[in-house]
Amino acid sequence: MLIIPSSGKNISKKEIKIAIIKQRWDILDKNFNSWITTILHKRCLRQYEDKYNVKFKVYEFWDDFDGGDVQNGLLEKLDIDVIIGPGGFGCLNTPEAYRKEIKKFVFLGGGFYGICGDSTFGSLGMTHTNKKLLRTINRVFEIEGISPMLKLANVYTDASVFEPLIDEPLWFKKTDLLKPLMKLPLSRTRIYFKKTNPPIQEPYFGSTIRTMMGNAPMIDGPLINRLFMSKVKTIAIYVKSDEPYNSRFTVKKAIIATTYGLGRVILSSPHPELTIGNKKAHDVYVRNVLWLARALPNT
Repeated sequence: MLIIPSSGKNISKKEIKIAIIKQRWDILDKNFNSWITTILHKRCLRQYEDKYNVKFKVYEFWDDFDGGDVQNGLLEKLDIDVIIGPGGFGCLNTPEAYRKEIKKFVFLGGGFYGICGDSTFGSLGMTHTNKKLLRTINRVFEIEGISPMLKLANVYTDASVFEPLIDEPLWFKKTDLLKPLMKLPLSRTRIYFKKTNPPIQEPYFGSTIRTMMGNAPMIDGPLINRLFMSKVKTIAIYVKSDEPYNSRFTVKKAIIATTYGLGRVILSSPHPELTIGNKKAHDVYVRNVLWLARALPNT
């Protein structure tokens, strides 16, 4: 576990403890993504400490299949307020003990922020998949099958948008992932913010913001699930998409909010926190974190 304290000396500020969860089995986390994402997350959070009169304390949690920070109970021991899943491919195959600890944390009142690939992790899973796509995922990531998702929110990830990215499923390999991944940092999609209650993104109601793309969009889960799962609030929808994706994003869910037990959940397909140079996108990210931590005024 690596502790990364944010700056700030005002002891009157509310301290919010955040755990960015990383997996040693994720090919992105164990390479360049492990340090750059934490730096950018921390930078966004620090920029808004004074505006919202809070102080963020950021931890990196690392887990492997045979144990780690989450599985060893550090979420509870360190009194973490919010988990941030920064994205990647680690959610495709996770140990049961890892999922169990995260679900317990949220159920008992914690916040879960699943971004990009981790928006799938917090959802019911992927839908509109075909056998070719599933076989390709299993082969490329060397897994026997996709493990269960957390099922914190009644939404699916619409995997149909991945199909054009895998032209030749039989020959697709890990190195082919670099082509779409290299386009993501420069991509910009427009997302439209709907009026919601609670008013998590009130300053942006009725407006669009350009953000970096990430995962596939989200769509509603089964109607019957509404009998026992909390209502999903659509915070923002896609107005348009960008490379490496196509127009299948339009009007689908970009950011959603819901509750799970006593806890709060936000899933975000795009990356507002990694959108270089866009302060509005960064503010969207911070407001999401604050709502999850019950530190956003009037929410």
